[in-house]
Formats: sequence, structure tokens, C-alpha cells
Amino acid sequence: MTQLISWRDQPGTAQAQRLREELGPQSLYARTGLRLSAKLPLTTWRWLAETSDVIRKTRIWAGAPDLVLAALTGRYATHLTHAQRYGVLDLRRRRWDDELLGWGGFDRLPEIAEPMSVTAYTPDGVPVVLCGHDHLVGAWAAGVREPGQVADSLGTSEAIITPSRALVLDDELRREGISVGWYADGRLATAVSGHGAAGGLIDERLTYFGRDHEWLASVLDPDCPPSEHPAAPYPQGRQAPAPDPAITYDARSDVPDQAAEMRALVDGLSLHARWMAEEQTRRLGIDWRTTIAFGGPTQLNGWMRRKALASGGRDFAVVDGQATAAEGAALMAAEVVTGQRSAPLEKVAVPVGPVADRRWETLFWDRFHIRGADR
Repeated sequence: MTQLISWRDQPGTAQAQRLREELGPQSLYARTGLRLSAKLPLTTWRWLAETSDVIRKTRIWAGAPDLVLAALTGRYATHLTHAQRYGVLDLRRRRWDDELLGWGGFDRLPEIAEPMSVTAYTPDGVPVVLCGHDHLVGAWAAGVREPGQVADSLGTSEAIITPSRALVLDDELRREGISVGWYADGRLATAVSGHGAAGGLIDERLTYFGRDHEWLASVLDPDCPPSEHPAAPYPQGRQAPAPDPAITYDARSDVPDQAAEMRALVDGLSLHARWMAEEQTRRLGIDWRTTIAFGGPTQLNGWMRRKALASGGRDFAVVDGQATAAEGAALMAAEVVTGQRSAPLEKVAVPVGPVADRRWETLFWDRFHIRGADR
């Protein structure tokens, strides 16, 4: 038994640097679609192998869904979209990369389960389906199933997900902080950008001000014009696009007008989400037409209205529910078992007027985007 090691701990910092020197970030990305960092299980395995006997004693590496599958069926397997997060998956061949496994010092991984298929059966013959990474399953359930659609997965953090026809392992994407992999259905590829500050930053700011969500809803007037100076919402730096470690927002700073500050923060987060989607779709050569948002913060109607206004005149909708990924797994399993296509979850369109949209368009390109790109 060892202490729990989460991805936030990142103990393999020195090992990540060694991997950078020995293999190089470009080579790793060209194989795995992932940016080289200490978050990767690959670097944690190397750290464990060098500092303890844990790896030597480990029989198999299994994620939480894999353990549930094993308990139900006796079979160990991991979904393709989970396998691609380890840092050792050859994306093009959809199989483990022997050289990377050797570098990590660990090769006892479960077999890879292909998406949209029965993974195993219980002893009583009940089919069990592994459905995949929660952000991707949620996006699929929301109806993002073809290129041109973008998913906005909102929670404590935020992920922008863009499906594409082909797997694009262009190093420009790596430099922009964009990960690439297979989509939840295994048929499409996808690009993913993350931002660690979203609902969590909003909640932290509200707590500091001694305010609640009801107060926030009252100050996010949808008819209010966009903030003249939207916040650069990066309390831990920016992951993507144009990665930058500079901290530009202090959630514990005092301001003379709390309502104006929250509008500036919400606007900054909304504009940043657009920037992530703009870069993904542009570099993939996709005509971005629609955004579908899901997750807890979507219950804040004022925020969603401002996100819609910030989205460049594209259609914007919100999934009606808070457990999109869980519902999506049920829908996906039902489709696999019955062979009948599952309808996406219900959505509510957020309308945007052309006059209001022009104001936000100017704000995005002339105030927010160019400032962030030049920093």
C-alpha cells in the first residue's frame, strides 16, 4: 500500500526533463498527441521505478473504470480514450509503444478496448461497455458528433473539444498547448484544449467577496454591454493557446466594484473559451458552426448568455442537465448493446442578436485576443 499519487502531485519532474532531453517533446507528440509534462503517467512510472520497489511489485496498471470492469467480468481492459492519456500509446496504430514503455520501466498495462463495442461479459452473460474519458463522452452525449461542432465542457476547469475527420499530429498544435487523440466513438479524431480556471475560479472569487451564485446571477445582466477591460483569467498561467506561465489574475485582490469585476471575469473566461476553439478549428481546417456547453456552471444563465455573445455569431446551446457524462455513458452503452443510434441529450438554444454580437466581436479581436497573443 502506498500513498495516493494524483496527477496534481507530478512527482516525475526530473524524469520529464530527462525525457525531454532523450526523446524530445516533438517526437513524443508525434506519437502520442500529448505535450511532454510531469503530469503523464509515463514520467510517474519512471519516478516510481527509480525511487521505490512499487513498479517491481505491481501486477497491472488499472484505472477506476478498469477495476470496475474487472470486478464485474474478470477481464482487465482500458478504453482507447483513457489509454491515450498515459503517454505511451501510439495513436496511429492504436497500440502501446514499446520504446516508451521501456523508457518508463513499466509494461504491465491492460489490453486496449476499442470504442463503441462490448468490452466483456459478466459470468451471467450481461454485456459490459467501457465508454471512455468523461469530457469526450459528455461531448458525444451532448450531440457533438461531427466536425464543425465544438463542445465546451465546464466544471471547476474547462475543456474545449473539437472532433475532426483525421488524426492531425502537427507540431503547431503542440506549441499551442493543444492535445490530440481519438474521440469517444473511435471513429473521429479530436483536439482538446484545457483551462484550469473556470467554475473553480468563479467560486473562489465569490467566496473572497462573501457572495453567492444568486448574487452573481443578479449582476450578470444579459443586456449589459461587454466589459471594456475583460479579465485575463489566468491565476496559474495559461495552458492553451499560446502557453504562458505568467500569472495574470489574483482571486484574492480587492476591487472597488465587485459586480463589475465579476462581469469582467466572466467575460474574460468566455472570450478565452472562444480563443481556444478558434485556434483548434483554424489549425484543423474546420468550419466552426456550433458550440454546445455542458456541466455544472451552465446553470448560470447569465454566464451562458455572455458566452453565447462572445462566440462570434455561431449557434450556442446548453445541455439541460448536470450529469452529462454519466448520462452519455448510459446512452453509449445502450447504443452498443441494442445497435440502435442514441439521440443526443436535450439542449436549450441561447439566442444572440446581431447588434450585441458586433460589440463582442470587436472586444474579442481588438482587446482580448491581441493582448493575450502578444503577451
